[in-house]
Amino acid sequence: MKNKTNERKYIRYLEQRLQQAEEMNRFTPDALELAASLGDFQSSINKLRSTEVILDETAQRIQSLIPFKGVSFLLVDETTHDFVPVFSRPENSGSFFQQELDSLIEKGIFSWILRERRPVMIASESSSQKLILHVMATSSRIRGMFIGCLEDKVNNITDILRSLLSIILLNSSNAIESFELYKTIREITETLEKRENYRILFEAAPDGVEVLDTKGTVIDCNRTQELMLGYRREEIVGNPAVDFLSPLVRQRFTGESSLLPKAGYWEGEVEMVRRDGTVIPVWRKGKAILNDEKEPVGWVIYNRDLTLTKKAEEEKKDLQIHLQRAKNMEAIGTLAGGVAHDLNNILGGLINYPELLNMRLPEGSPLRRYVQTIQKSGEKAAAIVQDLLTLARREVAPEESVNLNQVVIDYLATPEHEKLSSLFNRVRFECDLDDELLPITGSTIHLSKSLMNLVSNAAEAMPEGGMVTIRTCNRYIDQPIRGYEEFREGDYVVLSVSDTGIGISLEDMARIFEPFYTKKVMGRSGTGLGLAVVWGTVKDHKGYIDLRSRPGEGSEFILYFPVGKRRMPSLEASPGMVDWSGKGESILVVDDILEQRDIAAMILRSLGYQVVTCASGEEAIDRLKEKPMDLLIVDMIMEPGIDGLETYRRALELHPGQKALIVSGYSETDRVREAQRLGAGDYVKKPYLLRTIGRAVRKELDRVPPSRS
Repeated sequence: MKNKTNERKYIRYLEQRLQQAEEMNRFTPDALELAASLGDFQSSINKLRSTEVILDETAQRIQSLIPFKGVSFLLVDETTHDFVPVFSRPENSGSFFQQELDSLIEKGIFSWILRERRPVMIASESSSQKLILHVMATSSRIRGMFIGCLEDKVNNITDILRSLLSIILLNSSNAIESFELYKTIREITETLEKRENYRILFEAAPDGVEVLDTKGTVIDCNRTQELMLGYRREEIVGNPAVDFLSPLVRQRFTGESSLLPKAGYWEGEVEMVRRDGTVIPVWRKGKAILNDEKEPVGWVIYNRDLTLTKKAEEEKKDLQIHLQRAKNMEAIGTLAGGVAHDLNNILGGLINYPELLNMRLPEGSPLRRYVQTIQKSGEKAAAIVQDLLTLARREVAPEESVNLNQVVIDYLATPEHEKLSSLFNRVRFECDLDDELLPITGSTIHLSKSLMNLVSNAAEAMPEGGMVTIRTCNRYIDQPIRGYEEFREGDYVVLSVSDTGIGISLEDMARIFEPFYTKKVMGRSGTGLGLAVVWGTVKDHKGYIDLRSRPGEGSEFILYFPVGKRRMPSLEASPGMVDWSGKGESILVVDDILEQRDIAAMILRSLGYQVVTCASGEEAIDRLKEKPMDLLIVDMIMEPGIDGLETYRRALELHPGQKALIVSGYSETDRVREAQRLGAGDYVKKPYLLRTIGRAVRKELDRVPPSRS
């Protein structure tokens, strides 16, 4: 009996296997036939000229292959980078798929599915439905997402059907991208074919363009010409073109204008006058407009503003002057060092022997006054020798960590400054010191003496009184400083001394740092070595100096010192830092400068974050393809390669909603604001400071992204 029961079970098992084999046998030819038809599907959808029609055709093909009772397509909005529902079948299923999408985003599942690039089956929010999701992507970017809800009785689909679904969606994504490209090209072509489109080319010209009649009257001009001259178009049109030239050029140009009809072409440098009276150099090109009979009927004139070109030439000239000054200073410094050495030997007796004589002379001796005069003269000579030694750069040993704020504070408390204040009692001294100033490596004595020389010069430049302002700040410099050919990008501490005095002429500015070059009264205001000492001290500290001045408008000396070694304070030493500490979140730092990457990583790791660094935007995108990061910190300016904005755009394509901070040594720019519009958090200005970057990172990580509508 038992054997018969087992036989019946075995027979039923064989019957079931046979039925499965027959079903598989029937399915295989059907699947192969469907796969073969995909070639026809690709060619057919590439001919469609509407995104909705392409998606409708895609939905039909998918539902003929897989038993979905509803499907929906979401495409990426190119402006907001959000996934927007575009097509659903049946139409009333859109709200259901939207709810499912919101749930997946809230749970963090959606971003995972985006990275999979394959069909993913999950349960619906109520667990009563089976959903299949598949990212829609081309070789270059993510286009959207497909969501399908399986029939109630279907719990799974075969691997063959999954592969066919991937192929269909790839073809559909490529078709949508091709259609959008075709649409863009068609719109541009149609626009360019319009007769009035010459206006676009006219307005888009980078040069100022004006159209003249045969009498030289302006009959049209473009926007660039308006901006260059500062007039509105209606104020330019109808006036002779020569009215906008400088008086020195008008006569010459008017005389040459009669040659234009014969030559048909003219070019040369002229001066034009802006509305505000400013004279600007312009390279002017004129070309005759000919009719069908080759007769001139007017002129088209191109005006290229040479202001920036002239400025670059002046900067090059300044650079050459600076280089020559450096060579002169080296030669003079060598000479000064030798002279100072010999003078020191002589001055030893000139200072010491008067002290011995004073000890031997009676209290009321009339000779004491002469001896003291000799001693004071020797001390003044010794001070000059000390300046010569500084100029020769033989006694500067910048090995200590210095806070320039403390140098300023200590100097203001010295007897020398008190004497200066009493001598120039109509001059006010003010300070604007950065509380978070970074340390530099330097010599406090020489830095203090340089500051004293600058403040003294500033006070003496204001015989009628005025304001001397001492400022300090941190600054990240990634553009060359005027007058320097060689430049090291990085973090700098800036010390500036400005006054509201008489200013400095161009002639004096070219020589002001030369030793013994002075406009002061010798014996009263110094020896002429003060600014030479400042120049030598700055150079010894591997820094830079910039001078900005105009006669009658005051002067500003700006000193740049490279930041010294930076020590990270411990979290225990400052309890407030705990508020910025990390919880193990992952951060990707992108910066093309090694030192900047190291500093940022050091700060963030000390706060408890996991940090990875990349040297370029391209490297960062490759890293993000491998593994998502909680936060992206990207430098705005990176050369060569893509900048911070483009890096963030590509990161959003990989991981919509990617949190990011933008950093830069520049002031906030349009590209920074564009990155923030795309979703980046605060803009952080370099140099990296623990408090600044710590707060910004914590704020961005804790920020709740805006909810989807």
